[in-house]
Amino acid sequence: MPGSPGRRLLRSAVLVATTAAALTVETTGPVAAWTTGYGHVRAADGELRPGCHHYGYRYLVKPRTSDWTLETWLYDPRGHPKGAGDFQGGGDPVEGRGSFGLCRVGSRYGRYTIRARLRWYDDPLLPGQSATRHTVWLKPARFRLHR
Repeated sequence: MPGSPGRRLLRSAVLVATTAAALTVETTGPVAAWTTGYGHVRAADGELRPGCHHYGYRYLVKPRTSDWTLETWLYDPRGHPKGAGDFQGGGDPVEGRGSFGLCRVGSRYGRYTIRARLRWYDDPLLPGQSATRHTVWLKPARFRLHR
């Protein structure tokens, strides 16, 4: 029977399971949610030159405190990781430059992606409390390396 309590219960269980799975997928990684309110990374298109070279990018972060860390990862056109970098408050400026080293032999032409995660820590309000960590993913930067 279409309106039987057993079927309604099954539909409810499937709906709850589907909603929980969707929420889990939406909150599991850097591709889930990103922002531009806390900064950005940028890179210009360029030429993949023979040999090994550094390819630069710019970053700007707007952390809420001076205790922050910016981590960056470079992915090639196939989605394979090609490099990483990090910057920290107290030693690095909130606006600056970084670079990734690439060798033409082990790299492909095409669209590269830089993913960036900004973390900052609030000072504890009371002695004995631990600092509160905040994490945001910045909008990915995409650029092309051509022949």
